[in-house]
Amino acid sequence: MKKLFLLGLLMIMSVCYIFGQGEALDAKKGFYIYLKGSKTAITENEYLNYAKVMEYNVYKKYINDEFEWHDQFQTLKKNFDNAIANANFDATYTVVTNVDFGDYDFTKEGFPVSIGEGTFFPLGDVDPYWRSSSGSIFRKAVALKLDGFEKYNFFTMPKDQAKTFLQGRKNSSGKVNRSITLQIKYKIASYDSAEYKSFADLALQNNYLPIVGLIEDIEIFDASNSKDVKKIGSLIKN
Repeated sequence: MKKLFLLGLLMIMSVCYIFGQGEALDAKKGFYIYLKGSKTAITENEYLNYAKVMEYNVYKKYINDEFEWHDQFQTLKKNFDNAIANANFDATYTVVTNVDFGDYDFTKEGFPVSIGEGTFFPLGDVDPYWRSSSGSIFRKAVALKLDGFEKYNFFTMPKDQAKTFLQGRKNSSGKVNRSITLQIKYKIASYDSAEYKSFADLALQNNYLPIVGLIEDIEIFDASNSKDVKKIGSLIKN
């Protein structure tokens, strides 16, 4: 049941990069961050998989000459080790996604936003992962979960401004476009933290390499007109 729930969330939140602000975490960066944070021991077979996936041209050129390959393989091992060591835990990362807002709350003067508990962002696979051997860590996709994301569920807007905001989002049939764009800034959670551990087991059981982000800020943008993207405000945590 947990597996179905986890995979089903792939259709709920999709990653899109439209603003180009901040550093975006992709599958490759996430892969190295996971290996560094989890202190995964790299076996000889995984070093070989690295060569096949990440440095295939070198692998293909030298693999059939054992003397040339011996020297090249030592270099590729160092490259893999360096890529893991250089994974950036200190950066502030940014992810952008769309959500829908609800009906105006006249008491609180703002709009509610509903984000499902357990929602995560699938960052994808490290391509071409299919060159790796069966059971390789390269065959696992990377998943990002933002801790407490579902608690950010409201943004304020004065009544007069809200009325104008909705009017500007109506189509010819009078239907309101309720999709807004969120730009989320976050830091990577430590791999010995409670936030990481709360997601890790479920992700690993479903063949994902888990990464957990600690939210710093969630900005809201009106991107209904791609040529005139406007900042609306920020999501409030309740």
